[in-house]
Amino acid sequence: MSNYSFKSPIITIFGGTGFLGRYIVNRLAKSGYIINVVTRFPNEAIFLKTSGDVGQISFVEGSFNNLSKLTFLLSSSEIVINCVGILNEEKNKKFRQIHSDAPEKLAILAKDKGVKKFIHISSIGADQKSDSNYAKSKGIGETKIINAFPDAIILRPSIVFGSEDQFFNLFSQISCISPILPIVGGDTKFQPVYVDDIAKLVEKIIKIEKSTSEKNNSIYELGGPDIMSFHSLMLKMLSFIYRKRLIVNLPFWFAKFMCPMIFILHKLSLNKIPLLITADSIKQLKNDNIVSKKFLGFEDFGIKPKSMDLILPSYLKHYRPRGNFSDL
Repeated sequence: MSNYSFKSPIITIFGGTGFLGRYIVNRLAKSGYIINVVTRFPNEAIFLKTSGDVGQISFVEGSFNNLSKLTFLLSSSEIVINCVGILNEEKNKKFRQIHSDAPEKLAILAKDKGVKKFIHISSIGADQKSDSNYAKSKGIGETKIINAFPDAIILRPSIVFGSEDQFFNLFSQISCISPILPIVGGDTKFQPVYVDDIAKLVEKIIKIEKSTSEKNNSIYELGGPDIMSFHSLMLKMLSFIYRKRLIVNLPFWFAKFMCPMIFILHKLSLNKIPLLITADSIKQLKNDNIVSKKFLGFEDFGIKPKSMDLILPSYLKHYRPRGNFSDL
């Protein structure tokens, strides 16, 4: 049971139905906060109701395209959290629009309406000078948000894993149907972080006053206890699903050459075949995705992030040759 009451602080969350957003909603609901989830499709968000008590979680139809209609919502909110993000661009969803322009408008409106805390989910590698449009849009967005809401808090996670992730689940699915596991940037290092650890940090940030650390108090970089290359991550994943596959590290130039064909297959399949690689994601894979010590992180809040060894087997086991019965 939560400590929910009608006098509890109100939190408005954008992207609350997404992978990370639902974990944040769940934790904050259990802590007793009143939560408004802004979503384009309220009927598809009903599953979040079970995270809280009756009347504790509400769904408001809206998006970045109609922020002016959400003025009343922000006026009554003490905290705003933005979890909205995309990995690939589409016709009506561009990196600059989703990661930069829209968050800036939201931060301006939140500041104008007296919101006390603004938390924005970005990513490690965010850099205005990056040659990757994804990383550049994240970096520009961070700057615009800080300019609009100087006390805003930016969270930069590495690859996020959990039962609904689109990383380990995707490569496990490929391993089930293919003897070869192609990857790009096999030597690139990652620091995968468990999704609920990020939600736990958000909960702590909301409950405490601003950190007194000498580090940058606006930006938090979040990674798990393990730093591994892309190739090593695949080996670890394969060990958990009891499969042996040939891991082929494709050269960057060859992966770039394949991008148009992968895109065509993606479109011809009506998006059923995932867009595994793009020219922009190849640029990102040339740089390590690990935490910098100059920013705040889990350790500054007494959180010990969970290891992949503890979490991955719990949701990857159904990819084993005999599924959940493989250990019997």
